Amino acid sequence: MAAEEVLQTVDHYKTEIERLTKELTETTHEKIQAAEYGLVVLEEKLTLKQQYDELEAEYDSLKQELEQLKEAFGQSFSIHRKVAEDGETREETLLQESASKEAYYLGKILEMQNELKQSRAVVTNVQAENERLSAVVQDLKEGVTLLPNLGCSGTIQHPLQKWTEGRVEPKPTILD
Repeated sequence: MAAEEVLQTVDHYKTEIERLTKELTETTHEKIQAAEYGLVVLEEKLTLKQQYDELEAEYDSLKQELEQLKEAFGQSFSIHRKVAEDGETREETLLQESASKEAYYLGKILEMQNELKQSRAVVTNVQAENERLSAVVQDLKEGVTLLPNLGCSGTIQHPLQKWTEGRVEPKPTILD
């Protein structure tokens, strides 16, 4: 029985060697597969790290560009506000000047209207005075023509005739 036991022990060892070889093969295969997965993960990590670095560089670039745009916008806004304030100030000045000129010209118009009224009144008075004087002259002419009939001397008639004959009739004016 010793030979049988040795054969059983050899079979047992063969089975054990086959099992261990199979486990070793599986373990080696799993280690190789894990190493391959590890390499894939490392490659993916490197790719992600590179993408992260690129995105971070782009972020920094965009952040710097945003700061420049903010600064440019601030300057533009400041300039626009100053231009608007200057425009408002200029507009207010022009409105004040316009109102001042309007008041001045309205005053001038009123003054000229008053002068026109006064001139018309003077013209009316002068016309009335001319009419009155014409009536007086007419009366005097009639009186002078009556003097010879009354028997008055020619010395009185002569100066009155000169005065009435030398009198110039008023010329019509623009205001008539």
